[in-house]
Amino acid sequence: MQEENEMEDFIDFILNDEVKEKEKELGLEHPSVEYEEKEREAADKILEERSIEERLSYYTCKRFQGDERGVCDKINKLGRWLKEKDGLDMQPIIDTLLSPLRDNKDMNPDFQKPLKYLYETGKFNDITEKNGIYTSQRLLNCELVRNEKGEWVFVNKLNTSWSDLAELLTTLFMRGGKIELLKNMNITEIKNFMYDLRVSGNPTRKNPQTSHLYRLLDKYFDVNEYGDYTYNTRKNTIIGDEIEDLTIKLLEKQGFKLLYHGSNGNFIDMKYGIDMIMELEGKVYLIQVKSKSNAAKMAMDYPSYKYIDLFAGETPDKNGIMLYDRDSMKEGEFIAKDILQDNLDYLINKYSN
Repeated sequence: MQEENEMEDFIDFILNDEVKEKEKELGLEHPSVEYEEKEREAADKILEERSIEERLSYYTCKRFQGDERGVCDKINKLGRWLKEKDGLDMQPIIDTLLSPLRDNKDMNPDFQKPLKYLYETGKFNDITEKNGIYTSQRLLNCELVRNEKGEWVFVNKLNTSWSDLAELLTTLFMRGGKIELLKNMNITEIKNFMYDLRVSGNPTRKNPQTSHLYRLLDKYFDVNEYGDYTYNTRKNTIIGDEIEDLTIKLLEKQGFKLLYHGSNGNFIDMKYGIDMIMELEGKVYLIQVKSKSNAAKMAMDYPSYKYIDLFAGETPDKNGIMLYDRDSMKEGEFIAKDILQDNLDYLINKYSN
């Protein structure tokens, strides 16, 4: 606790302009602009590292206590059902609720390099080429929530995380005074309760506004609050980024060459399900990475990933990745982290950068 308080004081001192004004009044030399910039960079790094640690220590429903946490745990156990079309189908509801915050933009100019590789595979009829310019129909009208700097924000992934949706729905039922009712229900009863709310009002996917569930969310939440329900997405993104970096490192040791790797807000991933594009012996591979190897294997059967060549995920013992080739390696190939120095380098980079 003392160490934490000292760090708080240190950060406050670095960022406190009032301290610097008092120094000037006392005739002390005022630090250079470059020195102040370095101070702020140091403080930002400390805050970011602490933020990452806090995100990684978060677990689903941690924000709740007592009966509220019990209800949240039950909702979370419904898993993919919360977001799938044949389940609670939250995607059109969340997308419509967030529409006041979204902008609409043609993203083709930003993704010419990966579009060129996708076009050359011959798999995608929706991508055309004219005078060296590639156009994807899926990227013509891309809606995105951005911050004041124009940057991608995590709320864009709210409708993809059932754990974040579970927390959002639990908060809804708290505000609506339904926890007493739900705490005595089993998971199936809660599932039926939410499904009735979803279908009441005869909504459609194009017009979810008539759904009772949509109307309740619209009533009890301000649109700017939805960004607070991304704790699980943030944690999973950090973990997912690490697994993607590990996958690239291990595949490069197998002779693969990285052609393209997207970051957060990557429409190649969102619209085509492709995390990275790599090449081996003249052949281009479209790759999807999951945090866990069993999720990677299951993903091979998803229709949305029908054009993906390779699926990768970290093994349960975290000693490497399993690589699944749609055509030739249904059982998967284990690629281990190199031992000794290479593995130490990986761990040092992972925990010190």
